[in-house]
Amino acid sequence: MKILLTGGTGFIGSRLRTRLEEAGHAVRVVSRGAGGDVTWEPEALRAAVGESEAVIHLAGEPLLGRRWTARQKERLRTSRVDTTRQLAAAVAEAKPRAFLTASAIGYYAPDADRRYTVDDEPADDFLGRVCAEWEAARQPAIDAGVRTATVRIGVVQGRGGGALQKMLLPFRLGVGGPVASGRQWVSWIHMEDLLRMFEWLLDNEDASGFYNGTAPTPVTNRELSKALGRVLRRPAIFPVPGFVLRIALGEVSVLLTEGQHVTPTRALAGGFSFRFPEIEPALRDLLG
Repeated sequence: MKILLTGGTGFIGSRLRTRLEEAGHAVRVVSRGAGGDVTWEPEALRAAVGESEAVIHLAGEPLLGRRWTARQKERLRTSRVDTTRQLAAAVAEAKPRAFLTASAIGYYAPDADRRYTVDDEPADDFLGRVCAEWEAARQPAIDAGVRTATVRIGVVQGRGGGALQKMLLPFRLGVGGPVASGRQWVSWIHMEDLLRMFEWLLDNEDASGFYNGTAPTPVTNRELSKALGRVLRRPAIFPVPGFVLRIALGEVSVLLTEGQHVTPTRALAGGFSFRFPEIEPALRDLLG
């Protein structure tokens, strides 16, 4: 299949590109920088979509990349919403077989007690509003009858980047531990399962709408810390106070101090199976 992929040089996208190519697909990457095959220039993008059988849209400014100044918040929003709107218009015109997009579990409000599924409403906070607008930008493709599926991605556990990479150093130095109260939920997913979910959505002609890209068993931050300590054979008893993170990171610290309990009920009901449903075996696989 001829696939057009945005975000193909990022943490998830670069791995998805490799996996799709190994499966025999011809993948072209849209990028503003080096490593891309197609630019975001409107005519070039429209032409590339017209030559593709499927479009997978993963592009977006990293949430943890910088402090959330007003300018950075606008970058986070436009890098998701405007690019999705541009792609959706091209998809509506060309009508490829599938349009797969990313969203995030930041769609749901942080809550220690609620249990979220894809049918729940978005949060009335910065991330919730961005995610809702991001998802709404797909609408032209849906209206044109293109099969459209969106994965609300959780905390991805993978080698060489993401949340796990940021946690490793303090644990390896023996000073790791839970963040803030440790009670906040971490709805995580092994990179392998996330890549397999995108492949499953690509191949499954009946798949459309929203899916939570999270493992079936969310854990608290404290449980994650203990599991990582056991895998690395290091203590996990040194908590990181929430106020320290707020001073160091500003508003972006909410990604670490707050969380949501999100489950992939719709993916499971559709027949998707997870290779790593539990956190400790997932970490052992990633860390050897």
